[in-house]
Amino acid sequence: MSAALDLKPHSAAQPAVLSWARSGLALATLLWAGNFIAGRALRDEMAPLELNVWRWTIALAVLLPFTAGALWRQRETVRRHLGLVFALGVTGVAVPHACVYAALQSTTAVNALLLMCLTPLLILLGARILFGQPIRPWQWSGMLLAFAGAVTLVVRGSVEALLALEFGAGDRWMLPVVFCGAAQVLLLKRAPNQIGQAPLLTASIIAALALMLPAALLSGSLSLPSSTRLTVSLGYMGVFASAVAFVLWNRGVTGVGPSRAGPYLFLMPVHGAALSFVILGEPVQTFQYAGGALVLLGLWLASDRVSNRR
Repeated sequence: MSAALDLKPHSAAQPAVLSWARSGLALATLLWAGNFIAGRALRDEMAPLELNVWRWTIALAVLLPFTAGALWRQRETVRRHLGLVFALGVTGVAVPHACVYAALQSTTAVNALLLMCLTPLLILLGARILFGQPIRPWQWSGMLLAFAGAVTLVVRGSVEALLALEFGAGDRWMLPVVFCGAAQVLLLKRAPNQIGQAPLLTASIIAALALMLPAALLSGSLSLPSSTRLTVSLGYMGVFASAVAFVLWNRGVTGVGPSRAGPYLFLMPVHGAALSFVILGEPVQTFQYAGGALVLLGLWLASDRVSNRR
């Protein structure tokens, strides 16, 4: 888990690396879709900041046995890039997830997922502005198709539901989530090659907890989990939706590049529909097939596979 990765997008001459990176991105979004469900279910049991502190404390406990040695050996590199480490901690750990849980207390998962769909668009534009990465016509086409597919899934194929959407005060909490999500992906482009993604994630979690713990203690909202359901949910959020998902996501981003990683976030509504089928036994409906097909076609167009064929 601690091997360093090249932070530049890998070429088509390394299909195995690209395949692993893409698989990691897809699996990370699956684990995050489960986090949305858990966060919504726990909205009445824990305050957003408290939930986020416990989530990342568990993630740190899982990662440290694997990354402590590498982190110690690379401590000088971490020290030289302490500003980047704190920036990744703020944009990837502290702010967005606390805001997601705050939003889910007063808004619907539909609204939250719709707003999350803006993140890949910001990543694409940010990569163009900050790094000069060209935006190909097929990338725009793929992004728009995937966006249309995600929206179709979120509103369950209903134009009436889309037109009837109302955004309230709770949805404002999702705006920092969108901007932080894009910023975290773009910041990974600046990460040094000398430090692996898992140790870098560990360092950013430590930085984020150093910021969150005092605030949680001062607010008096930090307490031990009070039920088995809460403990199990926190375990999932800390181990799978945090430690595992973020290692996979960060490695995927460094493998394919920010602009090609962003569209994978459109898979979250697809995974949500799949989880509803597997866990809740809900039948798959026509709009889900259509939305899923649009997302997958959009991902194919937005990837470098089209450019490799030309």
